Amino acid sequence: MLKKFWQKYRIGCVITIAFVLIVTVFSKNTVIEAMAIRHRIRVMHREQMRYREQAREDSTFLEMLKHDWFLEKYARETYYMKERGEEIYLVE
Repeated sequence: MLKKFWQKYRIGCVITIAFVLIVTVFSKNTVIEAMAIRHRIRVMHREQMRYREQAREDSTFLEMLKHDWFLEKYARETYYMKERGEEIYLVE
């Protein structure tokens, strides 16, 4: 049965297989490249979300730096600044 089918539709099968190979492997826009592009899009989307979150955090931080009490607290904690006559003890 398969032998009869092959004899009858041999050229059609060969053309179909060649077409599928050309479309999936040898074409400029292959399926493999499309999958790679989709993966890159997903990675870039995650990066975009991460950078948006970072920008949101940074803008909140900049707003807080406008307040004197926060600026003083940040300078004391980050740069170990102190007022005159004050002693700082570092505890780790």
